[in-house]
Amino acid sequence: MRTAPYSLSFWKGFTFYILVLVFVACSQNEDSIDPVLTQEEIDSRSDSITELSEEAPNVVIDEPLDESISTVNTNSFAEEVSESLASNGETNLPETNFIELEQTVEELPPLPDEIEGYKTVTFDKLASFAYEVPLDPVTNKVELVKLNSQIPEVIKKFDKKSVAIRGFMLPLKVENGKVTELLIMRDQSMCCFGTVPKINEWISIKMEGDGVDPIMDQAVTLMGQLMVGEVLENEYLVGIYEMLGDKMIGPLDL
Repeated sequence: MRTAPYSLSFWKGFTFYILVLVFVACSQNEDSIDPVLTQEEIDSRSDSITELSEEAPNVVIDEPLDESISTVNTNSFAEEVSESLASNGETNLPETNFIELEQTVEELPPLPDEIEGYKTVTFDKLASFAYEVPLDPVTNKVELVKLNSQIPEVIKKFDKKSVAIRGFMLPLKVENGKVTELLIMRDQSMCCFGTVPKINEWISIKMEGDGVDPIMDQAVTLMGQLMVGEVLENEYLVGIYEMLGDKMIGPLDL
């Protein structure tokens, strides 16, 4: 039969092909294996590694701080600074007196008992009692009587009397440079600081004639006829003192 020589040649070729593949694989494995280093090569490589380690920058690792260390006690710190300054003799530091920063109240001499026929009255007397101001409108006489009962009889005795009172001006109406309507108040809290005074700490005044000069930075004395009683506008209580002013004098005129 002629098929035997063909089969033999096929297997020989196949075996040769397998041997070639094995030879190529072995050669690649030999190339991938690192050659054995000599002692001199090892020493030279170790020297280069040492030089690189010396040139490499130091790496700083941020570690979380202890909370007890990071918390600063400002009080103890201030005490330590003050003790340090005291030990060094540096105690001549400026002191802040907060009381001096507040506005000083001007002490005025007392008024005489009577000025040009006008009986002197003070806000210490006019504001010496508590008065509860209603928030709702006063719509009947019963409520008005209850309000009026809060005013002591000793204060009602000044009603329709000619009095002189000293205080601070708050102009309400100015005509031709003269103040024709104003408030005379116990102090400057409303003028300068916007504080609402008590209802018995001001008097609403209408001046007779041409009016008076506007003087707001010092105490003045107003003279006229005082009226004691509830003053209503649109059924709301707006005051308990009114005056028809005759004239005004300053503290230097007394």
